[in-house]
Amino acid sequence: MVLFFENLYFFSFFVDFEFFLLYNKYEETVKMINYNFRHLTDLFNYTNIKVSHIFHRSVDNEWCFNDYCHNFNRVYIVLDGYAELFDDTENVKMLPGNIYIIPANHTYSCRCDKYMEKFFFHFTATIIPQSDLLSNVNKIITMPISGEEIASLREILYSENIKSALFLQNYIRSLILQVIEPSADKIEKDVAVYRKYEKLYKYIEDNLYADISVAEVCSHIGFSQTYIGQKFKADTGSTIKQYITSAIIEQLRYLLLVTTLSIGDIAKELHFDSESYCSKFFKKYMGITPSEYRRIHQAVL
Repeated sequence: MVLFFENLYFFSFFVDFEFFLLYNKYEETVKMINYNFRHLTDLFNYTNIKVSHIFHRSVDNEWCFNDYCHNFNRVYIVLDGYAELFDDTENVKMLPGNIYIIPANHTYSCRCDKYMEKFFFHFTATIIPQSDLLSNVNKIITMPISGEEIASLREILYSENIKSALFLQNYIRSLILQVIEPSADKIEKDVAVYRKYEKLYKYIEDNLYADISVAEVCSHIGFSQTYIGQKFKADTGSTIKQYITSAIIEQLRYLLLVTTLSIGDIAKELHFDSESYCSKFFKKYMGITPSEYRRIHQAVL
C-alpha cells in the first residue's frame, strides 16, 4: 500500500511537471491579443449617410438643364431609353444597364432628346457636416449593372419596408467604396478635424438656427472665442462664423428641395426674424431667392 501511494505521488508530480512545461511552452509560443479598433470605430460612427430622394421616373425632352450643382450626390440607374450628361471635360451617354454617379458639388448639364426611364436617388455622405465624402471626385462616374441586379433592386425598393431601407443603405455604401479612393486623404483629414472639434460641430448641428452666435458656441464648449476661433481657422481654413453661415445655407437648400414647407415655415423653423430676411440672407450667398432655387432645382429631378 505504501508503495502504491509512493508511485501515485511520483505519477502526480510527473503530471504536474509535464503540465508546467507545456504551459510555459504555450506562454512562449502564443501571444495574447487585445487590440482595440478605435480608429475604425470612429470612422464608422462619424460617417453619416442621408438619402433625400428615391424615385422611379421616366422623362422626355423636357429633361434638359444646364450647369447644375447640388450639395448631394446623384445616382441614376438607366432602365430604358437614352440621355446624356455633360461637364467641362466629357460627354457621357446614359444607356440602359449602367449606373451614373454625379458627385456632390460637381457642375453638370443633362439632356434627353426623346425618352428615358430611370431609378434615381440622392444622398449625402459626410463626416464633417456639410462636407461630402465624394466632393473631391470631380467627375461623372459610370459603372455597369446587370439585369438581375436591376430586377432585384426594383423588387426590393417597391417593397418599401425596413429591409428596403437597410438594403439601400448598404447599396450606397458599396457604391461609395468603389469611388472613394480620390477622397481617402480628405476623409482622414476630416476624421482628425471632427475628432478635435467634435463638441463644437455637435452643438452647432443640434442648434442650427439663424440666431446662433459664435460666442454661444464657444461658451458651450468651454473655450474663449479668440483661442478656439484661431485654432479652428488654422485647421479648417474658415472661421466659426463662416462655417455656421455655410451650414445654415446648406440646411436651407436641403429643406427647399426635400420638404414641401413654405418659405415662411422654413424661415420660422430656422429662427429667422422674417421670411423677407430669410430670402435676403439666402440670395446674398446663392444669388437667387429661395423660391427661385426651389422651382429651378426641383425641375431637374
